[in-house]
Amino acid sequence: MAQTSAGSETRTPAPGSAAPSAREHHAAALLALERRLARDPSDDEAYRLRALTLADLGSSILASEAVAARPALFATHEIERIQGDAIARRIGWGRVEPESPTRRLDEARAALEALRVLQRNAPRRTNWERTRLRVDALSALNSLQRHQEVVDGYDALLADGVEVPAYALGTVGDSLLALRRPEDASRVLEAALAHRPDDVNARILLAYAWMEQERFDLAMPLFETLAASQPAWPRQPGARAGYENWDRYSADLNLALAHSYGNDQARAEAMLHALGNIGPANPGLQAAIGAMESRRRRPAAALERYDMALTADPQDRDALAGRVGALTALDRIGAARDAYAALDATYPEDPRLVRVERALDRHRGVQATLSANRGRSRARDGGSPQSPFGSRDGGHALDLRSPLIDDRWRIGVLAQDTWADFGADTGAARTRYRSAGIGGWYRHDRLGASATVSRVSDADDRGATAWTVAGDWRFSDAWHAGAAIARLDPQASLQARRLGITADSLTLSAAWTPSDTVGLDARASRLRYEDGNIRDQLGLDATRRLLSRPHLMVDGLASVHVGRASQGDRTAYFNPERDASATLGLRADHITWRRYESAFQQRFEIAAGPYWQRGQSMHWVPSLGYRHLWRRDGHEFEYGAAWSRPVYDGAREQRVAFDVELRWGGAR
Repeated sequence: MAQTSAGSETRTPAPGSAAPSAREHHAAALLALERRLARDPSDDEAYRLRALTLADLGSSILASEAVAARPALFATHEIERIQGDAIARRIGWGRVEPESPTRRLDEARAALEALRVLQRNAPRRTNWERTRLRVDALSALNSLQRHQEVVDGYDALLADGVEVPAYALGTVGDSLLALRRPEDASRVLEAALAHRPDDVNARILLAYAWMEQERFDLAMPLFETLAASQPAWPRQPGARAGYENWDRYSADLNLALAHSYGNDQARAEAMLHALGNIGPANPGLQAAIGAMESRRRRPAAALERYDMALTADPQDRDALAGRVGALTALDRIGAARDAYAALDATYPEDPRLVRVERALDRHRGVQATLSANRGRSRARDGGSPQSPFGSRDGGHALDLRSPLIDDRWRIGVLAQDTWADFGADTGAARTRYRSAGIGGWYRHDRLGASATVSRVSDADDRGATAWTVAGDWRFSDAWHAGAAIARLDPQASLQARRLGITADSLTLSAAWTPSDTVGLDARASRLRYEDGNIRDQLGLDATRRLLSRPHLMVDGLASVHVGRASQGDRTAYFNPERDASATLGLRADHITWRRYESAFQQRFEIAAGPYWQRGQSMHWVPSLGYRHLWRRDGHEFEYGAAWSRPVYDGAREQRVAFDVELRWGGAR
């Protein structure tokens, strides 16, 4: 029999049997050492070998406790290695789900504190162990979401000429992404993969780093290659069955989310629901489906998924964060504030907490819309245009609303000035509608209502009082309906107003938007003019997504509008007795530049269709439009120009218009 250094006996393997593994040798040695110490607790050699064997078996914390009790038995490099192993193990335990959610970060904090005590009170004598503590601190800080300190520690290591080990680069990349520095993150993660090309987490993080730089051309192939490279049930040689490959799950989940971030919500939905059918009790998967539902403009469905995730895991971070946005979109602001408080109490260190709070504050805060427009119409064959817009038209408007009161109410002021010149371009008579007033708005959950009162101050109807009352109801994520009544409607014909004729209106509307790619809006209105004329209009507008790419979306447009008037051409303003139009078109939106919540988007529209008016021939009416849209932190600035060739009473005209609008606040 051969004698080991620990005094244990080992037997020579029988012919044809498998040789014992190194772990089995260590376990046998540990058993022998425990027996020696049981017989003689003062056996220093057995005590020393027992601590070293525990360290070799991975029981670094027990080994560290043994070293702390009798440090004189160990060499300096052995003490430092075992202490470093114990710190690393404690940092690893900090990532394990705790027994109590309130103690989630206790282990990571304790590990970091123990590491700092070693650095302060027992500086490492070997370069590697000294560097190792600095590198391991990055992992502990990352667990505590102290991402700026992670990056600062990494930069300090580089400044000292230290080559940071590959196993720590993924942690640094993750912190750089949390700090929204994707360019730096991609460089670090590429270095990590150069050393460890099979690191699944690093590959996922690198794909996100490219995606956050809008490099979907690099990110999507990496997600797809990663998913294809991971078998769902890999099998070890000789095994009867495979084992669960959670790397494949991560790859599939993140590939679906990448399609969602790239505006292909339909494909993301199909992929996520397929995964959901396999693992319906997976909280992370339910939270991911909720995020996709939010992007598809289905907040009630999203909230249901988030609640499913929290039923399985009440501490799911993504579900807690997602609930705030879903409840805000549903105008349940009190519940949204409670959801934010729950997220803050559970994950106060989460870097996304600030962004969630800002989004909620924008929705609850001041809302303002400032707009202006100008247009010009010219008759094709000269002379005065017949357009209800006149030869020149324009206006500006302000709608300013207070922050939410009691999470449901707003009060505010509104003003507008709309004008048009009728007759020749020079010396034309200008007609205008100018008013200023106050209003109140209520919105909670499914119900919205508003009322405004304005004082008309233009020369045509000075001192008159205009008012509106409106309400709407959300039946579901897809269906909305509303009604509005207006006294002295500013949308009535300015041609009629020029003659001293005003109009009241009643409008009914309904919208069906089952997703972000399909929409159908219907609108019926009645204008009752003071001269007894009643004009009824009915319109139907539809959109359908035809192409979705990360930076390009193309929608098909269709509309049908019909109208009738009781007095027809017996009025002195444009008032067709019967008319109808149909239009088909395309709208292309190109995201030219984007950086998280800030973006610049270009929009181009082209449409054409027939217009028919009783007593006149049918004419085709083309139109073109080009717009810019700037977004920043939920605020929007939009401007654009439009060209069309409408027909009024059989006369072809050419119209060019320009408008600009600033929208401040997150509530719409």
